[in-house]
Amino acid sequence: MATYKVLQLIGGGEIGGAEQHVLTLLQGLHSASLSLTSGCLVAGPFAKLTEERGIPTLLFPMRHALDLSPLPKLIEVIRREEFSLLHTHGSRANLLGRLAGWRLKIPVISTVHSSLRQDYLSPQAARLALTLDRLTLPLTSGIITVSEALAQEVAARGGQKIRTIYNGIQLLPQLDSLEERDNLRQCFRQIWKIPNGALVLGCVARLHPTKGLSTLLEAAQILRSQFPLIHILIIGDGPLHSELQKQAKSLDLTLTLAGYLPDAYQALPAMDLFVLPSLSEGMGLVLLEAMQARLPIVATAVGGIPEVIRHKQDGLLVPPGQPKDLAESCAELLQKPDLAASCIASGAKRWQDFSVQMMLRQTQNFYGEVLMI
Repeated sequence: MATYKVLQLIGGGEIGGAEQHVLTLLQGLHSASLSLTSGCLVAGPFAKLTEERGIPTLLFPMRHALDLSPLPKLIEVIRREEFSLLHTHGSRANLLGRLAGWRLKIPVISTVHSSLRQDYLSPQAARLALTLDRLTLPLTSGIITVSEALAQEVAARGGQKIRTIYNGIQLLPQLDSLEERDNLRQCFRQIWKIPNGALVLGCVARLHPTKGLSTLLEAAQILRSQFPLIHILIIGDGPLHSELQKQAKSLDLTLTLAGYLPDAYQALPAMDLFVLPSLSEGMGLVLLEAMQARLPIVATAVGGIPEVIRHKQDGLLVPPGQPKDLAESCAELLQKPDLAASCIASGAKRWQDFSVQMMLRQTQNFYGEVLMI
């Protein structure tokens, strides 16, 4: 049986949901017929992580988002290593990978993890990214989206042969027992000096405008009259770090910005309520981790979130950017333990519908369709 070599190409300047997804593919798709290599466009944390795990890793450093200077090296390496397929993730990888695939006449698959319209700090950058995506979409042999909402968005700008493959999650054993969750709760609350009696509203997200974290702080300020011991915990890093600190100070809120954690799911038991206030979201894989952590969930009904969270079944959904609605739904779960328990029980089953095994099988099948094997 022939072995098809696949290059997974990604920016790699941070380790977010897309990078975790690629890591899962790199570790899970090796077989008699497939051999995977990681390609990074930034000499950053993701390249270091894959190298540490013994995954073949190639670097094609880009100096900026429009830098095409790595393209000749990328083309030369693909030709020399005889890659059969390019799988690109993110705007930079899409630009370089699609051009390389077109030049070498080999198939390119792109996975769309999030909405391009909402991914950038400036409208000008978003418009440029959308323009480049429209121009290079015809160079792809297939598109994977992580939700149906994203599939519709990509189709509207000309994408074809689109397949929705939901992100998958594995059993997180440290969250599997009540005793272990209690240990983790005490451990992380001690690390961050969060009092045992505090009511912790938590989130795991990039500190980026698209995550709607300022709305969470506004909602917490509304809730404080009912819940005076409220404490906000946000795990993640990004450009809004100082702005969120200033906002919390102006609202007289207690806020812990924990920064990036490699295994952030371990800290979920430190929370009493998980809140994802995104203005845009491809799918919201972290919601599946919160379900495993047995947390009640409030999230915004944007992007692929309603495909994961069924309103009043697995959690509560609210409109984006509405702190009053967000506060009311948080209060509802906090004041109605039967509703919270019902959502937790449903979520404990729901996350299993999004398995890593299914994601890997569907991705491998799509590769087979594109490669015609």
